[in-house]
Formats: sequence, structure tokens, C-alpha cells
Amino acid sequence: MTAAANGASLEDCHSNLFSLAELTGIKWRRYNFEGHGDCGPIISAPAQDDPILLSFIRCLQANLLCVWRRDVKPNCKELWIFWWGDEPNLVDVIHHELHMIEEGFWENGLSYECRTLLFKAIHNLLER
Repeated sequence: MTAAANGASLEDCHSNLFSLAELTGIKWRRYNFEGHGDCGPIISAPAQDDPILLSFIRCLQANLLCVWRRDVKPNCKELWIFWWGDEPNLVDVIHHELHMIEEGFWENGLSYECRTLLFKAIHNLLER
């Protein structure tokens, strides 16, 4: 569903936020777990045993803007990391079994999916 309960969609309001917050320099990466195909562990494991969730926790501890989500395939997850300016050092943050499957930056455009996840990551940051 792309519309909120009030009938507004992200398309109606994202440009003002980007202008006010100077988000035009945003960069991002998307990771998945390559240990079992494109999916995470088949059996649900504690967060510290799941490469996606462990990396998400490490990103939060490193004050990185990030979000994870379930992919359309059962038991699959993705980790999205957003930043501005210089690339953050992700060596000690990203689990060694994660694979970068996509990266992008503002100049190439942000898909609706990417913008939605960016807002979710910002919301998570504000909640902390």
C-alpha cells in the first residue's frame, strides 16, 4: 500500500523534507546474506546469530542510519545503510557473510522503495 490512512503518499511530501534537510548528498547500500543462497538462516535464530540482525545492531551502535526488512522470499532479509558525505568504515560493522547487492546515491535517483526505507531508518533514529 502506497497511501497513508489520510490519503497522502510519500510522493506528496518527500521533496520538502529533502530540501529542508539537505538530503541531496545521500548514499546507500543494500546487503543480503549469501550463506544460504540469498536468504538468512533457515531457522529463526537470536539476533546475535543472524548476520543481518547482528550487522543492524552494530550499525545502530556505530550511529549509522540503517534499516532491515524482510525480502519477498520467505526467511530472507536485507540490510540497508544510508549516509552522507564520506563513506563510513563498515569493516567492523558488516558481518563477513553479508554481500553488497546494490548501492546508489542521490544523483542516480532514489526509487520509491529506497525513499520509503530511508524514512523508516530516520524514524528508527528518532525513536532511539
